[in-house]
Amino acid sequence: MAEETIKDPRDLNGDGKVTLDEKIKYAASKAGEKLSEVAGEVKDKAQVAFAEVKEKGASLADKAKDKIADLKAKKEDKAEA
Repeated sequence: MAEETIKDPRDLNGDGKVTLDEKIKYAASKAGEKLSEVAGEVKDKAQVAFAEVKEKGASLADKAKDKIADLKAKKEDKAEA
């Protein structure tokens, strides 16, 4: 039966030994991958939040325009009286 060897993913140069330098490089690589993943999630959530804020802002702007038109109409009515 053939002996199965398990390769340590931290053995970056494939020499069968995992040095401190390889451990550090492997950890840094994994941290970089995770940071990229999290950054993508943050970007996606920020885009959704921005769209919601933009929509709410447009709604409030419309309400403000209506209120200003109402106030102008009331002012003109008072001026005519």
